Amino acid sequence: EGEIRVAEVLYFTRLPIEAGFDGENSIWVWNDVAVVSMFSLPDQELLDLSCHTVSSCRHDEDDVRVIDLKSILSVVGMVPHRPTLPSGVTEDWFFMVEKPGLDIATFGVPYEGDAAQDD
Repeated sequence: EGEIRVAEVLYFTRLPIEAGFDGENSIWVWNDVAVVSMFSLPDQELLDLSCHTVSSCRHDEDDVRVIDLKSILSVVGMVPHRPTLPSGVTEDWFFMVEKPGLDIATFGVPYEGDAAQDD
């Protein structure tokens, strides 16, 4: 659709696509796709109040789409949370974490090596 959206990949598959006709037979090619369930656009008011640092979305499990695998731009984490939005509504939402990694495996654990920082 021309806009960047967040989705949960449900599974990957290949679909045969008719690519043409060679005079006698159809020519088929494989198209790699992902079946995804969509997240809403971020809550604009929360995004504005957080200076574009909290991108909080609802998960719409009923909005399932098939997309071309090459259209996936990035992998992000969607962490569940239950905020009270500026509108006063409290619901189950998800916020985006762009680069989840193993650095959070030691979150809150003091490091005692040579590079440890003094507080």
